[in-house]
Amino acid sequence: MSKAIIQIDGNNFYASCEQMINPSIQGKGLVILSNNDGCIIARNAEARKMGIPMGQPYFKLKNKLKQLNIKVSSSNYELYGDISNRLMQLLKKNCEELEIYSIDEAFGTIKRPENKCLYQWGKDLRSLVYQNIGIPISIGIGENKVLSKISNQLAKKMENNSGIFDIGIVENKDYYLNQIKVDKIWGIGKKMSEWLKRTGIANARELRDMSSTQLKRKYGVVGLRIQNELKGNLCIPLIEKTLDRKE
Repeated sequence: MSKAIIQIDGNNFYASCEQMINPSIQGKGLVILSNNDGCIIARNAEARKMGIPMGQPYFKLKNKLKQLNIKVSSSNYELYGDISNRLMQLLKKNCEELEIYSIDEAFGTIKRPENKCLYQWGKDLRSLVYQNIGIPISIGIGENKVLSKISNQLAKKMENNSGIFDIGIVENKDYYLNQIKVDKIWGIGKKMSEWLKRTGIANARELRDMSSTQLKRKYGVVGLRIQNELKGNLCIPLIEKTLDRKE
């Protein structure tokens, strides 16, 4: 049986942690501020829908937040770290391998069953996390890291998929790759995405199908690894040991 790569992350993680300890916030707009209450570093879904941008200085939006009745919370990194540790311990018990990538994100592996479908496994894991920790997660499933990250993006967009998407078993993969802009592909930075756009490459499907020679000439092995993962090959391995987390 083939192995699938799973990418799991906490939805609006900081905001979800705050809502977990204060259920009265549920359904209301919420933003989290950086150290010394300088800038907005996180928002829940309700605040995002109200048009509150990330990274803006708090003082510039203070009046607007008050008018919209959006709750403002100072960051609580001790809380977020504690919930993160609990989340990762739970994920370790339910994945064969686990690479902790950031405070709210991990890659894992799981063997596919005979029918290849992992949706029930994903639903069970989401329920287990919510019941034990109280935060929602999204699960992306694919043949490798790049495709699992794309699947996770799609899982968040598609409401009828219950926060889970598996690009490894869909019939028309091109349809979904066309939806992912090049600057949203994991591993592609600003300079590379700008060069791709100038070259006429706008989405993940076009990057997968572009000239490998042209890509290698400009971005070497790094570019080819991403392209080959878009083709379904496994090029970027999991690293099981816990690295310094990316905040």
